[in-house]
This record gives sequence, structure tokens and C-alpha cells, in this order.
Amino acid sequence: MSATQFFPLPPKLLALACETVNRRVDRLPFTQEGCTVTQELIGVTMECLNAEFSKTLALHAKQTSEKQAPEGLDLCLAERLALNGDVPCAAVISDVLCRAGIAEKSEVVDSKSHARSRGVRLLPAWTWHSSSAPVSSPSPTGADTRGSPAPTPWMSLCPICRTGILNQVFGKQLYGIPHTDYYVECTHCGSKFIPEKDLFCLVSIATIRDPSWKRFLNRAYSPESWMEIARASGTGTTKRVTMPATRRPSSPAPSGSPVSSPYSPPVCHPSASVVLKTGPLTPMRDGSLGVPIQDKILYFKPVRLIFSGGLKEDVFEKEQRILEDVLNTPAYSALKAKTEEKYANYLPLRLGLFCWERKEKHDPFYREFLNPWGDEKFGTFMVEDSDLSGRNGVYLVVADGKACHAGYSRESFKNTLTAEFSRITAGDCYLDRDGTRCRINALLCLQKKTATVYLHAVDNEEERVRITGALMSGATVHLQ
Repeated sequence: MSATQFFPLPPKLLALACETVNRRVDRLPFTQEGCTVTQELIGVTMECLNAEFSKTLALHAKQTSEKQAPEGLDLCLAERLALNGDVPCAAVISDVLCRAGIAEKSEVVDSKSHARSRGVRLLPAWTWHSSSAPVSSPSPTGADTRGSPAPTPWMSLCPICRTGILNQVFGKQLYGIPHTDYYVECTHCGSKFIPEKDLFCLVSIATIRDPSWKRFLNRAYSPESWMEIARASGTGTTKRVTMPATRRPSSPAPSGSPVSSPYSPPVCHPSASVVLKTGPLTPMRDGSLGVPIQDKILYFKPVRLIFSGGLKEDVFEKEQRILEDVLNTPAYSALKAKTEEKYANYLPLRLGLFCWERKEKHDPFYREFLNPWGDEKFGTFMVEDSDLSGRNGVYLVVADGKACHAGYSRESFKNTLTAEFSRITAGDCYLDRDGTRCRINALLCLQKKTATVYLHAVDNEEERVRITGALMSGATVHLQ
């Protein structure tokens, strides 16, 4: 078998990759899990991946006595850099490149044994060949040598994907957009901005996972405002931009842009999606809550939840069912034709891996497989032991002063709440499961300060059912 041919990584592309790692992961060089991540390690890894036809390598080579070309990233790096096999450099550099948006997780299928193993794929924007065009300047400002307006610090971080760097592009025009001397484009998601006097207008937006960014499309903000948006989003805050903005008339999609107004399935926020039709909830001095039901007030007492660990996202990625098998079930029959037409190569893969890859590639189709709350962040908790938590009755979930869910327990409150909401599995996130579990877990774990579970002890099962029905439907009920 002929030796693998490695095309040298263009210096400017390497510099851009290192700058992206500096901004998204950590300042080079740094140590992670005993492996020192350097510019050389990044460059050699990208060359190993780029040399493959599929731009993909398994993280670990097969154990075999046959002499053959490396089949794993670990063996490829060991041969080229003489690395110590005891240090998991392949797994570390794979994680670093994925976090930086240069590569993505993948799954490699062995052609002989058909065994699946973890792999990593170099994203198309970071591949090259022997006749590749020169790469634009990787400097944080993306400065150009044409005497053009000097870029500003806002270009160091894309406010849309919060991964890429913004570069000025000259000599090209966007379809349907009036002539400009240059436009600004993200190196990762491809979002495009055009200058309008002292403002920059977002005229193209990629199909990204967060549909809330649609509100910025065709809006012009100052560089300082875009920087504020990028920083606020990166920290998970919802700070409102106060700088003036102008609204451009809608225009055709720019050439080369996926869409100008991307389709995104509706995303239901866990607290705002369902509000029960109750009367005004009255907080009492002892911490209990007065809930009106017809002509009576029922008093619900709060229960303390003990949270453990942090929030987990992309929980759906762990789903082990095969995509092809899932499509043959009634719940997913409406998705079968489109999936087989557009994603035929993915049919033998795990459903979780398919949805994760679609999400990482900013393809909103993955949400079609999930229930409305299947892509939330989830946590784990326990119910504190108390005399009330050991009884049964009706429970009420309240967030921001509004009742969001009610239910009743045949067993103790503790057992019921633990079994129903304390932990979310991958299967709970999908379309063929009840999304209520995902919604309540996300609501309680994301809004620990404003969301509370209240309990009202009721021994009579018929009465529990009637109270719960009244709370969930808004219908009146006569209490005995």
C-alpha cells in the first residue's frame, strides 16, 4: 500500500486555526489531560485528517499485526511526532479542534468487521489541496492591504455563532445587495455583514441552532453593539442591546448563503410554553402558596430540591437506536421519505449521532426527531426528605409566579417527583416520548431561583384526580 501523501498546511490557514483555538479554547500552548497542545500538534493533526479522502480518521487505530498505513489518528500522530503512547493526545486534540469549530465528532465504520468507533472529521471550510487559493489574513482584525477602512475589534468574534472570526472580503458582491467596497464574513458559519455608514447590517444568516438570532437579520448595529451582542450571548445572559439599529427592507438571499431567513422549527421555552389557567397565586408568610379553585383556596407548601452536578446539553446524542429502524415506527413515519432522500448515508448510524451531527452542522432538521423540549439543558436533583414529601397528593410546579404544571402522586411525593423529573435520559428527548418530563426538568434546573415545586397532601385518590384535572384544564371543581 502506498504511503499517505500529506499536503503541507498553508501557513496562513495554520495561523487562522491557531488564532481560532486561542479565542475559543485556550491560549496556546496549554496542557489538557497531560497532553501539551501546540501549534505543531494542531498543524500535524489537520494534515493527517486532510490527507484522508473522507477527511475523517478514527481516534484509535485497530490492533493488528499486519503492516499497513495508519488507520487511526493516534498512530498517525505517533509516527509523525514521536509521541508517547501513554498520553491520549489524539482524544485531546480532537476535543480541542471540535470545540474550536475546526473539526466535528464522527463515527468510523470498519470496512471489514463493520465495527463502529469514534472518529473526528475536518470541516470543509478547513480543508485544502495542492492548488488551494491563498487564505485571507488570519489576524484578529482581518486587515487588508488595500487601504480600506481598518477593521474594528468587534471582528474578533462572530456575534452569530460565537466561534468564527470575521474577515473583510474584497472583490466580491452579494446577490441582491447594493454595491459595497467590501463585506464582512464569518470564517465558521458564513454569516455576512455589509457596511452602512458607521453601522454593519447582517444580510445573511446561517441555519444555526438558536432561532432567536433571526431577530437580528437585516438589522444594522454599530460595531460596539455587535461586540456587546457577542459577549452577552457567550455568557448566557439576555442583555438587551440599547444601541440604535435600523431595519433594512427584506431582500433576496445573498449568493452562496444557505438562506436569508432560515427555517427553524418552533422552540418552546420550558417556562413560557404552558401556563395553567388558575386564579392569582397568593404567597403566604410561611412560604406556602394559596391557589384558588372555584370558591376555595388550597394551600400548597414548597419542597426543597437538592441539585447535583451541572447542566448537560445534547443529551439526545446518547440515543442508541438505529436511524433506519426508528423511521419504520409510526411516530416517525412522516419523516421517513425526507430522511431517506436527503440523508441515505446516515441510515445505518445511531439516531443520536445523526441528530448530533445535524445540529453541529446547523441543520434544523434534527429537531424534527425531538419533542419540543428535547434540546434543552437538563440536570439532576433529589427531593429533600420531610413529613410532607413522604405523603401523596397533588403537586404544582410554579415559575416566575405562574403555574406551569400540575400532577398527582399515588405514591409519596418524593418517589413520584424523582421517578418523573429528576433525571432525563436520551430516549426521553425524542418525538415518541412525552415531552413533559424534559420540560419540567429543564424548567427546574435552569431556573433554580424562580422555579419551585409546591405540594398539597390529599389522601383520597378521587379528590387528587379532580384537583389535578381542575388545575390542568382550568375547569371548576367542587371540593368536598
